[in-house]
Amino acid sequence: MSTAPATDPQQRLPQLDALRGIAALYVVIYHVMAMPDPDLSVPAWALPIVGMGGSGVVLFFVMSAFSLCLTWPRHAASGLPLRSFYLSRLARIAPLMLALLSVMVFKDQFRAVPLRGYDEVAWNYSLLFGLSPQWQQGIVMGSWTIGVEMLFYAIFPLIALYVRGLWAQLALLVLSYLLALWAKTGLPAGWAHFGGHVGLLRQLPVFALGCVLFELWRRLRELPQRRKHIVGISLLLLGVLAQGALFYGRLPPIPGIVDSWYLSALFYGLMLLGLLLASNRVLVNRATCFLGTISYSLYLVHPFVVSRSYGVFAKLYAALPEGTAYFACLGLSLALVIPASWLTYRFIEKPGIRLGHRLFAWARARRGSFADPDQARGLAS
Repeated sequence: MSTAPATDPQQRLPQLDALRGIAALYVVIYHVMAMPDPDLSVPAWALPIVGMGGSGVVLFFVMSAFSLCLTWPRHAASGLPLRSFYLSRLARIAPLMLALLSVMVFKDQFRAVPLRGYDEVAWNYSLLFGLSPQWQQGIVMGSWTIGVEMLFYAIFPLIALYVRGLWAQLALLVLSYLLALWAKTGLPAGWAHFGGHVGLLRQLPVFALGCVLFELWRRLRELPQRRKHIVGISLLLLGVLAQGALFYGRLPPIPGIVDSWYLSALFYGLMLLGLLLASNRVLVNRATCFLGTISYSLYLVHPFVVSRSYGVFAKLYAALPEGTAYFACLGLSLALVIPASWLTYRFIEKPGIRLGHRLFAWARARRGSFADPDQARGLAS
């Protein structure tokens, strides 16, 4: 990608917010079914869609890489690009993650035999548990994705600085995919966890795809409006139909080296690119953008709510026809999860983001003061 500001550094794309909200909602739809043991019964016609809700994580990863590419010019223009980037990412991810982790660790202390050892807790608090062969899954449910994200954040500035342009990004995508195939079986025992499903090398092609999509979007958005709209609608429909065919097992045989995880990433990528080129109110509206705003909280908070609703779920299944009971459980879960997620966004996420801004402003002011020749002489004396 070009290091020159290819986009307005202040630009915000509502399509990204909307798709984040849809992805988070999709994960909730899946976990309402899959978290109870046994799984909740779902009508046969809806089972393929509900059962693939975990693929919402793929969409998160694709959009994460796209968003990092979109905002990198702002960090590059700050004068302290690495500090700006890492502080912004840490301020965005750490506060809520550490707050929920602290709740889990605190609860653990009331057990007769604590579930967590000091090493597991330390790895999780470092946010680098994606490096650990033992604790990659994370203590907070679903936080394995945070472990993978943090490792991708660590290497992203190298991609931003040295992998420039569409062809270079495509080469990175191919290389990362070959690396993931090799890592699946070829890594030494001490490194094999990086090639597992929750490992960075397994997920790296998905992030690389997000970077490629950013480069494609930069070029396609320059098309004349009518042609851009036609291309966008075509890509969006193709992505939706292909994803549906994948979920319902209607795709023709595909070589075994391309599994459903990467195919989902590709089809979600088509949807993302299509929606960016031809936005529509069905998918991009106040409701989906609101869910996108609280999507990080929605993703991490919902397991706490769903896991405490099993008793109510059982009563609903006893009282309602099986075909409607799942949707009643889903409606109840969303009625509880959405307000809870808004609260954690309002009182944990937003203050953390503001703190990150203040820390960077302090770092930049401190650098400026040290650059003052008179002050530098005073410090030297």
